[in-house]
Amino acid sequence: MGLDYQNNTSQDNLQGTLNDADELHIVLDSLAEQTDSDYFGYRFRQEGLSYTSEVNYLIGTTTVNAYPSITNIEKAIEALAYVTDENDLILFAYSGHGGEDGSIALAKTSSSDGEYFYDVQNLLDHFKKVNGRKLIILDTCYSGLSLPVNPGSTNTVLGSSIDDWYAKYWENSSYELPDIYVLTASADTESYEVDLDSSKSVEHMHGAFTAAILEALGWGYPHPDVEDLPMPPAARGSTLTVDALYAYSKNYIEGLPDISLHWNLFSLSDYIQHPLVSGGAMDMVLFRF
Repeated sequence: MGLDYQNNTSQDNLQGTLNDADELHIVLDSLAEQTDSDYFGYRFRQEGLSYTSEVNYLIGTTTVNAYPSITNIEKAIEALAYVTDENDLILFAYSGHGGEDGSIALAKTSSSDGEYFYDVQNLLDHFKKVNGRKLIILDTCYSGLSLPVNPGSTNTVLGSSIDDWYAKYWENSSYELPDIYVLTASADTESYEVDLDSSKSVEHMHGAFTAAILEALGWGYPHPDVEDLPMPPAARGSTLTVDALYAYSKNYIEGLPDISLHWNLFSLSDYIQHPLVSGGAMDMVLFRF
């Protein structure tokens, strides 16, 4: 899902979000083919000044317009509940603006529509009804604030007390593999876009976090031919996991010249962006090669 917000005067336009959605679709389709898996991809795009899309998807027996409004997204997720089973892997990726409370800014349905910020907990509640394993990827500002509380993990970036970490280490809880993981671009800070064309001859914008995920999946820039997509650089052996994507994205962002991974006393003016992951103590396998 990508939105450029040109039809929303309340939000700044974004340049890399549509590239995020389009290229993730390409890469996931290719990875599914590499692993002999069936792939069904749905791109929800808000582009330009229109308040609808010319594209409609048939998900099971439900027709859903590809314009990323709250109604269309909820309708699509509800339709998935009828066509998925426990063997499926569902990946939901959002590139767009986020509110300071962790909400996401979906598409307005008219110039006067004021109901477009969406609580991520509502999104997760809808996905709980969908069968299979789910990975939610949020490339948006303040997305770490939307991470669900999980008994298997403590958020060391947003956590307020070292006592919480010690308590988590010594507790006797048993963990079960959750069916929803959330991977976010940042903690309680803004996120940023980057131009991947170092020559500046052709602008090629992406969200910094999605650019990291794409490279982790083998879609670096300049992009390879789809037929020649390599083994994902983030894979460990023959397995690609959520934790591997998270680790790769942190290293990628740390290597960007204009974005810092951590606050420090000597660079308080730097742009700060720190990816986070929530899911539990056990990792989720995405692909086996």
